[in-house]
Formats: sequence, structure tokens, C-alpha cells
Amino acid sequence: MNARTTSVCCTKKHFYRQPLAIMIALALTSLSSNLFAEETLVVSADGGAGVAGESAWGPAPTIAAKQSATGTKTDTPIEKNPQSVSVVTREEMEMRNVTSVKGAFNYTPGVLTGNRGSSDVIDALSIRGFSETNTNQYLDGLKLQGDNYSEFAIDPYFLERAELLRGPVSVLYGKSNPGGVVALVSKRPVQETLREVQFQMGNDNLFSTGFDFGGALDDDGVYSYRLTGQARSQDAQQAMNKEKRYTLAPAFSWRPDDRTRVDLLTYFQNEPETGYYGWLPRQGTVVPITRADGSEYKLPTNFDEGEQSNKISRNTKMVGYNAEHSFNDTWTVRQNLRYADLRTDYRSIYGSSFNSETQEINRGSAISEEKLNQFAVDTQAQAKFATGQLDHTLLLGVDFQRTRNDIDAQFGMASSLNAVNPQYGNDSVTPYDQPYQHLDKQRQTGLYLQDQMEWDRWVLTLGGRYDYAMNSVYDRVANSVDRQNDQAFTWRGGLNYVFDNGIAPYFSYSEAFIPNAGSTLNGEAFDPSRAKQYEAGVKYVPKDRPVVLTAAVYQLTKTKNLTADPDNVLFSVQGGEIRSRGVELEAKAALNANVNLTASYTYTDAEYTEDTLLKGKTPVQVPKHMASLWSDYTFHETALSGVTIGAGVRYVGESQGLYAETPANSAAGLSNQNFKVAGYTTVDAALKYDLARFGLPGRQSASTSTTCLTASMLPAAIVTTPVTGARNARLSAPPPSDFDLAGRCGARSQGLPCRIRTQKT
Repeated sequence: MNARTTSVCCTKKHFYRQPLAIMIALALTSLSSNLFAEETLVVSADGGAGVAGESAWGPAPTIAAKQSATGTKTDTPIEKNPQSVSVVTREEMEMRNVTSVKGAFNYTPGVLTGNRGSSDVIDALSIRGFSETNTNQYLDGLKLQGDNYSEFAIDPYFLERAELLRGPVSVLYGKSNPGGVVALVSKRPVQETLREVQFQMGNDNLFSTGFDFGGALDDDGVYSYRLTGQARSQDAQQAMNKEKRYTLAPAFSWRPDDRTRVDLLTYFQNEPETGYYGWLPRQGTVVPITRADGSEYKLPTNFDEGEQSNKISRNTKMVGYNAEHSFNDTWTVRQNLRYADLRTDYRSIYGSSFNSETQEINRGSAISEEKLNQFAVDTQAQAKFATGQLDHTLLLGVDFQRTRNDIDAQFGMASSLNAVNPQYGNDSVTPYDQPYQHLDKQRQTGLYLQDQMEWDRWVLTLGGRYDYAMNSVYDRVANSVDRQNDQAFTWRGGLNYVFDNGIAPYFSYSEAFIPNAGSTLNGEAFDPSRAKQYEAGVKYVPKDRPVVLTAAVYQLTKTKNLTADPDNVLFSVQGGEIRSRGVELEAKAALNANVNLTASYTYTDAEYTEDTLLKGKTPVQVPKHMASLWSDYTFHETALSGVTIGAGVRYVGESQGLYAETPANSAAGLSNQNFKVAGYTTVDAALKYDLARFGLPGRQSASTSTTCLTASMLPAAIVTTPVTGARNARLSAPPPSDFDLAGRCGARSQGLPCRIRTQKT
């Protein structure tokens, strides 16, 4: 929420704390050595099984992926998918050197990635105007279900691709956010020899090393493996915070014949420190604080309203498999299964409100130790056949997921902190009378059926799903259980017309449901909220060129939304409705052997169309306009052969905040009213050199990334002082301690931390 200006030239007087350090990268992003193998090959997802072309579950040959399984659960060309989908390939992630899942979507339309400022603790996105407090991510076809403070965070170095499916998708995935889902695909075992080592160093004490090994274990290629690992440490932008992550992902594959494949996938990650996750008020960020002498003051970009004792750590273990067997040319069965264990230690003193008279940030306290485990399985049967001139791809499936989270938490009040002259060191807290000791359980079983019918150039997709969902909370202190069971049917229909030149106009209708925990003042359990979307667009995916162009218009409505009970604002009723509509444009192309290009534009119009307090208001963190452009150029034949340069610009337009309902705001007539939050522009740059051109069998070996910002402000959200303390405060306003809404400070979105900004006075 704090405006900052920098010069693109980044002269010395504009550096915030220290000059931008050139990253020294020894074999950055992929140094391969003869110490490991005689040759290094770019691998295919099928591990050399002989499957021609791109696979929806593997790497794409260029930045313009043409296959996706996210929108259909089958390997489907993008132009035949009846909803808008974007794919961020391995090549694109390496080029921009992204360090978080949400950072991978910085250049994707319809997505706001910086809803928590510079924090990467939780990879939550805002999609088509619908913010997500918790993540809505799927890894290898199975949901990474979080709860309370327990959220999975996958490192993008271990991914082959990251995909975004926009709009309601309950027909395939069950309960989900109406804005869409993120689908991640892990790196798989390969049969070709793969030897890759990387080292990175940068300012803000950035140190990183990684490796990626793979190959066949026998001459026939029946057994193969992949071993990927990374260790990374860096100071967070906010003072007193660090980010540390150590990850190892062994994988093993068994392929006895060309019809059978079993991939064993594991993921082990230790995060002793995940970085900053806090809250700052509107004052000092969106608007300045007026000092006693009349001068104005804004909080510095490294401001931390917490204490040195703050710590958020996670330990993740996942084991599972993806199996596939084709009985014949018609029938194929697939099963994805995973067990996950997540341990979270959350200790935080955080901002909760602001006292304008004393210029102090009121603070709360949260301590939560959580043990979450999850089991998920998805079993599918796919049949490809024809009835007359109509070709069918029929999909039948059943999926099940169970999540259990044991929470031992204590919330309370902490000492206030002077925003103008902060004095740290007082981390004493006053706990609330009772601890927060809950056992949360979630279960979902879904039965789904989908038919993709093709006739001539027409593609008709119809699907339906029936879900059984259960949520329960066992309060260990009160020795009581609150259980809620929901059932829902959702469906989708879409029609595509694919011209021979690759142009494919389409239209679709889709639905979603979102369970709501709790009950009304009268004790009636809430029904699930519902969402429906109408979407039309056109896709251009030529067969002979690595180009993907998409344009989409949509109207998305969420009904049965919880809103304040007019008779008692401490309770809710289900009369709310939110409408979002907009336009999204995206282009990805490998223009030639030298040039890659990505471009996007987003227009979003969101509004509370029905609400007891917010009718006619704009939801927070929904900019009307967003745009981005990235291009990179690789020299192949000149004296600069092996050099790659890249640059990008991201624009996020003006958005709206919402005044909290406080006595002071009510007296001024501001409660539940919107206020403006200025937009910002982020500029990214990258420079790489291929060591293979120097006689070494490496790839991108040296890299520099810089980022400059202009007119940048964080969006604000409603500020509340919840009864339960920290959890709801965590769900309120984003911390405006950073103004790069792409989620990183400056060039950190490219793997290089930087301080190149000045405060605008």
C-alpha cells in the first residue's frame, strides 16, 4: 500500500539499502559436467517410451505448450478444451527463474499473484476476482488440501509444468474455488541420461544449490529413475525474517511394455523458516501517517510489525504413484494415489489494527502446532471409440480424499508497536482464556462422467459429477463435535469448432460448489455456495508453428455467499451474491529459433450484487486492468553465441480496499466503504550464458536479473479484529510491506534479490 518510485536506469542514489549485486551463478539453472555423464539430453515425459509429440503430463518442447489435461483429465489439445487454460512450461520457469508456484503465473492473465506482497509463505492466488485464503492446487492430479495454517508449498524447480484452469471446475475436481484451480505436474523419471547441477549466489544472502539426475537402470529401459534436490536460503525483504528450504524428490518408474507405466513419486521438504507473513494497516501504506509535527511518514519497505521470535516452519513428506495401463486401443485405466504428511509450527506476533491517535499498531499473538495428513486417490477408465461418424473419448472416474489436521493453538493479545518509532523486543503476550485445540476432518467422494465427442470439426464436451463432502470439527476443550455433510451435483457443457488453420471458437457453461462451515443464528447448517459461469472465446493453435493465442470473455456468479445477519452481525446468512465478468487475452510464441514472446491483458469487473452490508461495493484486490509482456532473445551464430537476454514488464491497475467496521469509521461514515489503491508497474530483466558454447556440456551458466518498480502500491483488504485472534486476522488485509505484487521484491522474481527502490515523499 506504499507508493514507491524508482528509475529504470537504477542509478546509485536510488538503491534502497545496498547496490544491486550481480548474481554469480556457477552453472546457474543447469550446469552439466563430464564428471557425471558423457552426454546430456533434454528429456521427454514418457521417458523414451516412444510416444511421439507432446504429452499433457510432461515437458513441452517450447514455451507454447499445446496439450493439457487440467481441463478434461485426458490428454487433450488446448484448442479442444472448452475452458480457458494457461500452461507455464519448464522452459518458461527456468527463463524467469521463478522460486514459487504463484511466481510462475506472474505473466498469466486473470491472476493476481501478489495478494500477500513479498510473502511466499502461502501460494494463494486471486483468480478472476475471487481471492483464495487457502491454496487451490493439485499436484499430479490430486488436490493438496490445506487447513488452518497448514498449507503445502511446492518448489517450482521440481515441476515439469504449471497450469491454470479458469472458472468453476467442480465437474472434474469437486469442491473448489469458483475462480479456478492450479494444476502442477512433477518431474518424472526419464530413460535418457540427465545430469544437471546448479549453484546460485546473490545479495540479501542468497545461496542456492540444486541437482537433477535421471536415466535408465537397465539396457531395456524397463526401470528408470530421477533424483532432484535443492537447498536454498535467503533473507526475506522484511527485517528479522529468513527463507530456508531443503527439498529432495526421488522418483522411480517401471515400464514393462508400451502399454503399462507405473511412476513412484516422492517429495520431502523441510522449511525451517518460511519468511514473513503478517499484516499492516492502511495508514502508513496506502496513505501516510501524520506525525505530531505535521509531517507525513510512510512505512519503509522492509518494515516488520512482528518480533524476532516470529517463526513459521513446515516439514512435508509425500509418497504416491501414477499408474496407467492400456488393455487395447479402446480402454485405458489410470490411477493416481498419494499420502501426504505436513507438520507446521506457526509462531507469530502480528498487526491487527491501527490507533491513529497514538500512531501504534495493535498486535495479536498466535501459536499453532499442527499435524496434517492427507490421503487422496483418483481412479479413471478411459474409452476411445466411434459411433458412426462420431468419435468419443469417454471418461469415467471416482476420486476420494481424506484430510485430518490436529491443531494445538493458543491465541492472545500482544503489546502494541509504534509505527513511526518501533521499539522491538517485547514479545510477551496475554493469551485468551481457552486454548484452540481442534481436530479438523475433511472427506470428499466424487463420481464423474465425461464424454468428448468429435464430428468433423466440431468438439462437444459434456460432463457431470456427484459429490459427497463432509467437514467435522472436534473441539477438544469443549469436548464437542460439529459435523456437516453436503451433497452436490455439478455439470459442464462446451462446444468447440476447430478450423484447419488452428482457429477454434468455443462456448461453455460450468458449475462449482463450495461447502460452508457453520450455521445461522437459529442453528441451521449452511448450504454449499454455488457458482456458475458462461464463457466464450477463441483459440489459435496452428499445427506447424509453436504459437498459442487465446481470447476469452466470461461472466461468473457466486450465489449463496455468506453475508452478515442484519439482526446480529456476529452471525451470517446466505443471501450474498458476487458477480465477476471480464476479458482475458494471452499470447505465447516461439517466434523463431531466437525469440520467445509472452503477452497478456486482463479486464475484470467484480461487484457484490447482493449483500446486507456490501451491495454495490467492489471486492478487495480486484484490479480492473492488468497487462504483461515478456520477450527473450538467444544468440546462436554470432560472437555472442550462447547469450540469452530477456526482459518483461507487468502492470497491475488500480484496485479497491474496504474500510473496516470500527467505531471511528462508523462515526465518519466510512465503514464498509471502498477506498482506492493505486496501481503499479514491475520491470524484470535476465541475462544468461550457455557454457556449452564455451566447450563445456552445460546450459545456462550465468544469469543476472534486475527488477525496477514504478508507482507501486499494495492493495488493501478489510481490516478486522476477530474474536479468535490471529487466524482471521491472517485472512484479512495483505501486508503492504512490499509493493511488488508479483510476490517478490524486485528481481527476486527472477531469483535475484534486489534493493532498488526509494520512498516517495
